[in-house]
Amino acid sequence: IGPEDNRGLIAATNQQLATTFASIRQYKHAFWLLLARFFYNDGIVTIFAFGGIYAAGTFGFDTEGIIIFGIVLNVAAGVGALAFGWIDDWIGAKPTIGISIVGISVAVLGAALAPTEPWFWAAGILLGLLVGPNQASSRSLLGRFTPRGKENEFFGFFAFSGKLTAFMGPLLLGWMTSLFESQRIGITTVLIFFVIGGILLLRVDEDEGMRMAAAATEADS
Repeated sequence: IGPEDNRGLIAATNQQLATTFASIRQYKHAFWLLLARFFYNDGIVTIFAFGGIYAAGTFGFDTEGIIIFGIVLNVAAGVGALAFGWIDDWIGAKPTIGISIVGISVAVLGAALAPTEPWFWAAGILLGLLVGPNQASSRSLLGRFTPRGKENEFFGFFAFSGKLTAFMGPLLLGWMTSLFESQRIGITTVLIFFVIGGILLLRVDEDEGMRMAAAATEADS
């Protein structure tokens, strides 16, 4: 593939993204959900990227300890996703996401203030239990907002949105850690992303979003 082919591919990709974005903006609640996810997902990605570094630097975890910690967090995430499935069905996906954002924020604050390793482990397990429901309910809610026939567009943009701002959290965390020479202060910066994401999530109306998707599906039938 030559340079001209690459430029053509990039241009076509950008055009497709612009078209998809314009399409999604017609469904305002899906749009607000994706915008909120830009931020709260960046906070989650940052935590998982730097959690091992924080554990090693602040609590002296060795390589084996970091691996075990990572495994425990992933298992907890799976357990949390299963346990919160019925809560999603009972109260809705948006409240479930909101609960998870608040709980994850508490866990991050707990990890930052943890005086001992057991406290850090408790905060980490709580974090893992809530990350799974956050991710599962985010997908579930977008699925409810997606008209039939637009699944590829919406979930393609969903995947893209999880990577678009992925640099922001690590950049801010690294800068604040360096500025204050404290990993504890650095890790608390992810709370900013959860606050912004939570505020944006408030603009999402789950019932109206589902009605808009159903109306669009019926109109295309």
